[in-house]
Amino acid sequence: MERKQFLGRVKSALRGAEIPNIVGSKFAPTLMFADPVERFMTEAEAVAADVTRVPDVAAALAAVGAVFSLAETSSYIAWDELGAVAPGWDAWVAESGYTRVDATISVDPDQRPDDTATVGGVSVGVTGADWGIAASGSVVLCHGPGRPRSASLLVEHHVVLLPAALIINSIAEVMERVSWEDTSNIAVVTGPSRTGDIESILTLGVHGPRRLHIVVVG
Repeated sequence: MERKQFLGRVKSALRGAEIPNIVGSKFAPTLMFADPVERFMTEAEAVAADVTRVPDVAAALAAVGAVFSLAETSSYIAWDELGAVAPGWDAWVAESGYTRVDATISVDPDQRPDDTATVGGVSVGVTGADWGIAASGSVVLCHGPGRPRSASLLVEHHVVLLPAALIINSIAEVMERVSWEDTSNIAVVTGPSRTGDIESILTLGVHGPRRLHIVVVG
């Protein structure tokens, strides 16, 4: 079918279109949970995330160490500010012998392939989270300087340190709290990466991490 003929048919079809009347409230209902943390953990586990709740930072660091052991690696990429989420992070990393890999990818075309290969070869990424969403078990990541996307997208194991106090009810609340001017990208992560082929066979880890480890602190 020629382009002109196709566009003519679209225009003809739209000529008689009517906008339906809105029935009921135009706003989404307010979601409230008696225990947002418990609901978050239930929903996150339902979408194949590995969720661990710990009472304090020491236990959180031990949980992160367990992921390093599972991945059989001592190298990682991460956000800059993990010490604010888990005080003592830098000292613990140094004592444990873990090595942080620089996630910076050079704009120099000669250097860029080597940087990409180095970052892409790291299997563990550690980040904080801006919020957890109880309704869906999702974590919200606001990216920007010091918060590389590679730490949550390129790795096989993504570890999220999430203070329990940052778990809220719904994504509607997130939209009200986001500082849009201070972030370059916002990702709402619900479980590990997954996709299904034409036969609906579910495969994990195709477009992102194969394992999502959420450590709820507090």
